[in-house]
Order: sequence, then structure tokens, then C-alpha cells
Amino acid sequence: TLLSVLDNTVSPMGARLLKRWIIFPLKDIIRINERLDLVEFFIKETDLRNKISQSIKQCGDIERLVSKIPMKKINPREILQLARGLHQVDIIKKLCTGSTNEYLKRLGDALNPCPYIAEKIVKEIIENPPALAANGGMIMRGVSEELDGLRNISQSGKEYLVLLQQQEIERTGINSLKIGFNNVFGYYLEVTNLHKSKVPPEWMRKQTLANAERFITPELKDYEEKITGAEEKILALELQLYESLLNELNDYLAPVQSNGNIVAILDCICSFAVN
Repeated sequence: TLLSVLDNTVSPMGARLLKRWIIFPLKDIIRINERLDLVEFFIKETDLRNKISQSIKQCGDIERLVSKIPMKKINPREILQLARGLHQVDIIKKLCTGSTNEYLKRLGDALNPCPYIAEKIVKEIIENPPALAANGGMIMRGVSEELDGLRNISQSGKEYLVLLQQQEIERTGINSLKIGFNNVFGYYLEVTNLHKSKVPPEWMRKQTLANAERFITPELKDYEEKITGAEEKILALELQLYESLLNELNDYLAPVQSNGNIVAILDCICSFAVN
């Protein structure tokens, strides 16, 4: 059947629209001729048709993606695909408005690539984000100074502790000194009983062991306060930024839905020209 043939050449958006067209066919002769004229135009203008079709393929299912925004069910990968789809909408718009077919020009003029939100998504969401926002790790560096600072603490923690340990060894002359951590006392400096006499007076005793003493310094305590719960703070902040982006996307539901419908129209008409 016509539907089965065309269904294999159109996008999911185009397939849904094609089924609606078959169930509810046009009755207005002006609109029928307008559509047929565009099919004829695309048969002749193969280069333009191929360029538009290529961009449509890269759009993704804009209609399905935008439907997930109100309920906040759209994930980071989908939100990035939406931005890429809007970029393709911009390309399609330029191709259509630069043509000589009046109906195609009108369709192109009605497209809205929403440049502000598309650019914002690309600037805030990393290139290969996780499938679930709840996992974190989707926000780009440079979006939030607070988030970048927390990440620096989390990622450079080991290097910082190695540096601090070396500084304290050089300052005290305790070569066996080491920095450790446990869930009860947090971070500490461990000194064997052999070197207890070299411990500076400003160090605070945290724990006494059979063969060693554990201490904390003001610098180590300050670092501990910063790093404790850093991962939880990072995730909470990322989710907050993602939520804010979704809230902004709600302002673009109507134009993005309209884009999906227009792209579906173009997809179907391009398929008519091929088949």
C-alpha cells in the first residue's frame, strides 16, 4: 500500500502525519494544488530536496522530545538532541525561504529555530551526557563557578593530600608521616611514637593508637570541611541547573511543536517526490 511504502521513507514524525493525512484527506482544492505543486517542485529540484531530507533525518523526533518537557521526563541526551534538531531547523528554514516555491517559502518562514535556547543547551550540556539526569555528570564546565570549584576539590583531592603530606614532612622532618582517612575521625596525620616529639604544638590530637598518634591541622580540617559531601553537593547543583534549563524550555513548547509539524509536512512531501 501507499502507506507501507512511504512509511519506510519518512521519519517517525512524518509517518504519524502521513497517517493523519490518509484518515483526514484535504478537501480544499487550493491547498491540494499547493501540496501537489510542491511535490512537482521537489521532483525537479532534487538537490534542494536531498538537502532538506538530510537535515530532516538529523532532526530526530522533535515532536516526541518536546512532549516530554512539561512532565520533565526528557533526559540529558534527548535535550541535547533537541538542540541539534533546532540547529537543523535553522538549516531547513534557510533552504526553504531561499527557494522559488511560495508554499515552501511560507513553510520556511513559519519555522523557528529558537537560537537562544538551542545555544544555551549546547553551552550547558556536555557533548556525550549520561542517559539519566539523576546520575549527574551532564553539566559543562564554565556554567557555574560553584560547581567548577566543587569539582576541582573532588577531582584534585588526592593530589592535594600528597602535596600537603610532603609539605608537612619537610616542615617537621617526620619522614614516616602519612595522611589517612576513616569515617569516624575524618582526615588525619599519623605519626609513629618514635617521632611524637617532633609534632608541632598547633597540631590537635585526634586519636591514640598502640604505636602511633593521629593529629589534625587547621589546614587539613579546612580541607575536610570542603571535601565532605562534595559529590552530593555536585549532584544537587547539577540537578538544580538541569531543572532550571527544563523550566526555560517550557517557554518554547509552542514554537518547537510547530517546528515538528512543519518538518513532518516537508518530510512527507519530499517522500511523495521520491516515490
